[in-house]
Amino acid sequence: MGFRQLAQYAARATGLSGSTVGLDRPFLSAGAPTNGASGTYVGRAVPGSLLINTTNAKLYMATAATTGTTVTWTVVGTQT
Repeated sequence: MGFRQLAQYAARATGLSGSTVGLDRPFLSAGAPTNGASGTYVGRAVPGSLLINTTNAKLYMATAATTGTTVTWTVVGTQT
């Protein structure tokens, strides 16, 4: 399954549009994302969503997300 198909599947499963879930293209943020109930893109991210910190050139993945409730972002790999 490609990214576009995965995004479409996630969109159907969550009721969100494919462009909001961070699977067909990454979210962009000018800083490190925040976690929790008021976290970055809460309500839009699903597990597996990607986010690029454009200030520090780091890639994050949503490792846990309950649509509309909470999100947890984890840096991918050992980026310096």
